[in-house]
Amino acid sequence: MDNQARTRFPKTFWTANTIELFERAAYYSMASFMVIYLKEVLGMSPTLATFLNGSLLWGLIYFMPIVSGTLADKYGFKRSLSLSFFMLFLGYLIMGNVQKFWPALAGSQATTINYTIPVVAAIILIGLGGSVVKPCIAGTIQKTSGLQATLGFGIFYMVINIGSITGRGVSYFIRTSLGIPAIFTYASTVFIFLGLLVVLLIYREPEYVSDGIKDGQQVRKKTLKEAILGIFIVLSNLKFVFFLVVIALFWFLYVQLYNLIPLFLRHIDPNAPVELYTLANPLMIVCFQLLITRLVKRWTPVKSILLGVGVTTAGMLLNILPVVLYSDISHRVSLAGLAIPIAGIFLLVSIASMAVGEMMASPRIYEYIGRIAPKGEEGLYLGYANLPVAIGSILGGPLGGALYQRHIASPLQAGQSPNYIIIWAIIAFLGVCSMAGLAIYDRLLARDKTNKT
Repeated sequence: MDNQARTRFPKTFWTANTIELFERAAYYSMASFMVIYLKEVLGMSPTLATFLNGSLLWGLIYFMPIVSGTLADKYGFKRSLSLSFFMLFLGYLIMGNVQKFWPALAGSQATTINYTIPVVAAIILIGLGGSVVKPCIAGTIQKTSGLQATLGFGIFYMVINIGSITGRGVSYFIRTSLGIPAIFTYASTVFIFLGLLVVLLIYREPEYVSDGIKDGQQVRKKTLKEAILGIFIVLSNLKFVFFLVVIALFWFLYVQLYNLIPLFLRHIDPNAPVELYTLANPLMIVCFQLLITRLVKRWTPVKSILLGVGVTTAGMLLNILPVVLYSDISHRVSLAGLAIPIAGIFLLVSIASMAVGEMMASPRIYEYIGRIAPKGEEGLYLGYANLPVAIGSILGGPLGGALYQRHIASPLQAGQSPNYIIIWAIIAFLGVCSMAGLAIYDRLLARDKTNKT
């Protein structure tokens, strides 16, 4: 009976996971088609579309928790979640309906309408709202898991991917029936509305001691001023900055899943179901996370991260093969009874490799940061563990769009053949640089740190 009590999570734990499921389902409903929507429906250039999706949206989501997490601690998770879900609802609603209300508001009767202003407004709402959800839900999981934090966050990670699968599945049926804008209007907004209802009607602020001892160290809430000053403290450590840059190069590769790859898929197949291709990512994680975790547990963090980056890099390089082996990469072949472009098969393998690389590298990055942080400042440094994702998104998103524009769109407009090889070679080269940088860091800069299991 005592064992059962120890393994039982409180109601708030499951409520937080339910909220996360709805929020992730809303996001991943539209994630695979965001740049496609901006480019094909709203007429933006590939470079602008990937800048808005990568630099602005992902940049806000992964950089702002440094500040929004502190504000959430100050004003309470329930109040912060309520505000964030309202912002998300409004952002998705605006994004899906810009073609209906913006021409009238802008007073434009031209055939070509610039939708940048409402899109930026919607993205800011979605990005800021998403940046608040992350620390609130992760904080609730931590505070309600007690001594079972590892299991608690394992469940949390699975819920994220279940939400991803759910969102993409719903998105496919809505998009094929009602069009791309309907993804935002009828999928994302509905999921967010359900999440908001759970926040308002069921979620309860987790009970915890704000100041106390955790892992042998004094823990207390940070003020906003301390959070901002913490940025300068962390960034004054040049070794750590180098490590962040090296890991950011890995995320350069990963963010192409939502920037370059959707554009490339629609190039080889104008009707490509992008959400079904990218579904390979969460499916791989749900099916193989436990196996991969058990496998890499015996390795040092740096070895696991290196191999994770290596697997992802190799997956990117695979996309060169159809260009070398086939004269027409859009040629359709049968796969499980479906006719898809030959290059699409290699992209599926590439997307699956991203999932394997993420499973091998991402959890160990947090562990490694905890090891290399100065004694007594582990919590501070782990608070900036998402910075590489922010850096990789802010710079990597536009890179994907620029590569597509320069080596595919522009040559086609000039009546020339696209240069596919250079695109995947450049992306893979960044992965090689990440691996080399991580090896240099581990051997030369962090030799005195605990790097042995």
